[in-house]
Amino acid sequence: MRVHRIILLVSILSCNLHNASPFQLSRTNNKCESSRTFCPKVRQQFSPSQPTLKMLGRDSGEDDYIDEDTLGDWRSFRKDLLETEISSSSSTGDNEGYIGDDQVASVPSDKDSSSGGDSASSSNETLPKSVSRANEKLLLNQSEKLGQEYLDGVWAHKAPAIEVGGLVVRLPLEVEIYRNKDNSDIGKELNRRIDQDDDEQGNASFLSGVSANDDLKKKPSVSFSLAAAKTLFWYKKTQQLIEEQLQGITALSNANGEIDPRQLKPQTADFLTLYLDNQECWQEVGLVVEKDKSPGTASTLTLNRPMAFKLTENLAKLVLFGAQNAMLMQERGRVGSETEKFVKFLTAFEASCAVYVGGPDNLEEPAVMIHGFADLDGAREISPGTGTYEGGIAAAVDGVLSGKYAPLDFRFFVGGHQYKSGELDVAVFSNKYQPIACARALVLKQCIQLPKPLWHEILELCGGDLKDYSSLELMKRSDLQVDE
Repeated sequence: MRVHRIILLVSILSCNLHNASPFQLSRTNNKCESSRTFCPKVRQQFSPSQPTLKMLGRDSGEDDYIDEDTLGDWRSFRKDLLETEISSSSSTGDNEGYIGDDQVASVPSDKDSSSGGDSASSSNETLPKSVSRANEKLLLNQSEKLGQEYLDGVWAHKAPAIEVGGLVVRLPLEVEIYRNKDNSDIGKELNRRIDQDDDEQGNASFLSGVSANDDLKKKPSVSFSLAAAKTLFWYKKTQQLIEEQLQGITALSNANGEIDPRQLKPQTADFLTLYLDNQECWQEVGLVVEKDKSPGTASTLTLNRPMAFKLTENLAKLVLFGAQNAMLMQERGRVGSETEKFVKFLTAFEASCAVYVGGPDNLEEPAVMIHGFADLDGAREISPGTGTYEGGIAAAVDGVLSGKYAPLDFRFFVGGHQYKSGELDVAVFSNKYQPIACARALVLKQCIQLPKPLWHEILELCGGDLKDYSSLELMKRSDLQVDE
């Protein structure tokens, strides 16, 4: 029976993989250009260039194609199947494989070591159902219906490829460097340091990264399996390497904090570009709203960059009409049907309206409205089975004014991320982003002063190595008091 489930699971995952062609990357793509940390001269000198992609050969037969539209809510089905597999493959002993007070940790085999701590933290871990009681309470206050949906079955897990209606989550710089340790210059330096430690201290050298000050059981905690201990080891090694690189760059700056790019070695310049790009897109959670494999285009909306929670007249014009039309209205005054539309929108959402910066592109366009109402006139489901919809602002305004809907049932996004020529696929392939499938409650919930930030919430729901990355990132912060 278990073999049959595994075959079915592989078949379902293959439905999503067969359209994704492998890429050969000649230059790492950096989508975001930083607007902070270093001077404009440096940013201009090392602004990202267009990647060059070469398609690797594969059979072009299309008779095995499966239309996603016919599968219904296959994402939720896949989630249930994955949870069944995780549960059925778990160890019989609750403590087996863990570092306990009365246990002696065994050294991982070469096969285990090859994963680099990038697998699940323990073989008997099940996907968590709750990661923040405070977040749940806040969501229930914002929307009782959506909050109950969240409590009844929120879920998230790694996806094998980018999915419309799914997420792409920016990974920490430490993870990006480690996963590319065989390709990039700084990754090869990290690899050299790890190999050097292995030669000097033996195969169990990763345990030297666990000290009294790095207790894996402290809050917020990393799961205390061998895999988590190894993750902590390479994470701290990478963190130290990043700090050394930044100190070297900072030492080259003049009294005004500016750096002459000509002073930077090529390897240092590449690291700086990598660092600035990661800082600009730090912990982004992007909703994939469009993807066309043929031209390689894609669009995402950043879910966790709040802009405003109330409307002014100018912001209402920006959201409803876009920047260019808003300026024209400002110059000429409101006329005709636009006046009625604007007044109704402002009346409905003035006191409470969640507006987000969806990304750096298309900022002049009207905002995109995301919601969960299938019966809203003018709405379209962004992907079959997701239960997430776009559009229908006029009907939403009427519904809020009539009391049918609450203002916080809708999310407005000014701008977005536009990708072309396979840029988003390259970003995933080069370990900048992790594709994730999730319940719609995570997409539709408002990011309004969340006790546990959305990025951490999603990674912890995924469990495994992603949960450990969240815990390691939380350890850097003193501004958050998060519950478990």
